[in-house]
Amino acid sequence: MALIPNLRKLARESGRYDAEAFSFVSQGLCHAARMSGKRGRTGADRHLCAAELVEGTLDLAAERYGLLAELVLRSWGLRQASDIGEITFALIEHGVFSKQPNDRIEDFGDGPEFSQAIARRVQLRIMPD
Repeated sequence: MALIPNLRKLARESGRYDAEAFSFVSQGLCHAARMSGKRGRTGADRHLCAAELVEGTLDLAAERYGLLAELVLRSWGLRQASDIGEITFALIEHGVFSKQPNDRIEDFGDGPEFSQAIARRVQLRIMPD
């Protein structure tokens, strides 16, 4: 990953998301790479698809914020998977992330409903099998 650009400036330019949202999606990418076993890999072997990035970001939110995760994400402007996609592609444009030729922002359109996905993760943390 390249140096992170000024996230406050990026947030102002987007007009839709707080700087914290950009930072959190970046952290979500690292979390998703750990979850999928791709951390430390190089090239195409470390590539995450949209679904993996969304899942990792939601899992990190549940881990950090528990039952308040959805509220925290909403406060930053993250309400659905397509918001994670918008931020991801903004970070790609600024050289923070890279993408494969077949990656499309539309790949984020079919993500899970945040409330249910976060609640499921929090429940698993509270009452593991």
